[in-house]
Amino acid sequence: MMIRTILQAILVSASVDAFAPAPSLRCRPSRPIIQPTQSVRYNKYTLSTSLSLQQGEKEAVSMEDEVQDIQLPNIFTKHERPQDITTESFGPLLPIAKAVDDATGGWGLSYADLHPATPRTSVGQAFLATNFCYAAGGLALGVQGEWFLGALTEIAGIVSFWYHYSQLEFGKNRAEVRLALLIDYFTAGSALITGGVYMIQQGIDTVPLDAILAAGGSIVCLTLCWVWEFGYPYIFWHSLWHILSALTGYLIGREHIANVM
Repeated sequence: MMIRTILQAILVSASVDAFAPAPSLRCRPSRPIIQPTQSVRYNKYTLSTSLSLQQGEKEAVSMEDEVQDIQLPNIFTKHERPQDITTESFGPLLPIAKAVDDATGGWGLSYADLHPATPRTSVGQAFLATNFCYAAGGLALGVQGEWFLGALTEIAGIVSFWYHYSQLEFGKNRAEVRLALLIDYFTAGSALITGGVYMIQQGIDTVPLDAILAAGGSIVCLTLCWVWEFGYPYIFWHSLWHILSALTGYLIGREHIANVM
């Protein structure tokens, strides 16, 4: 009887356990563990390299800007082609103006902007006054009997004064100034060619040293005008060109009087 009771108790307990809900197993969520794999390290390296390259590019651009800021003007700077070379501006000289413009790619009839100097500022007036060196040299040659080169020098001085006055008065990109510049080429070129012919006539080896030095200095100053083709630097070097070229013409004319006439 006792054995029977024990067996019944065991069966009841087993049946209860069979129908009881299974206990839920709750797992505490674990944080994902990221191992420092090679791909992660590679991404970090790539990001660091990219940032370094960007920083290097910024520094390179900054250095280029600084170099451009201190870069000196260039004699071979490309000028924009003038848009005012018309019959209204140049009249019968239009074919010559177009020929000069085409041959030089717009450089021949371009000119320096002398702002802030004007004909009414002391700097502008001093610049214009240097043209009187041509008047003085031409008059001195005429008094000594060299009327031809003297007259050409006088005319060159007058036209040079007109051109530079227009340059100071009207500013940049004006047809009035281009016309005066074109005529200045004619008058100054005539005086220069005449002086060259005189030098050949009397023999290059007989040209006095002071004339050679003055001619060399004037050429250097004229070249520097094209390097610094703006404002006060241009005025300074072009003023020296006026003085030295007028002196050169006078010295060559005086030598021509002594040896040829």
